[in-house]
Amino acid sequence: MPSFDIVSEIDKQEIDNALNQARKELATRFDFKGTVAEIEFEKDQIVLTAEDAS
Repeated sequence: MPSFDIVSEIDKQEIDNALNQARKELATRFDFKGTVAEIEFEKDQIVLTAEDAS
């Protein structure tokens, strides 16, 4: 019986492009004005940081 391997690879440039677009959205959105909200790519993890609502 034939077999095959499934390989999942990520394109880090595409991730970088998506994160940059999300950063631009956070910077220009009115509902995020005056808040701290950040998106970072650390090693192999995407880290989202935001203020508490209270």
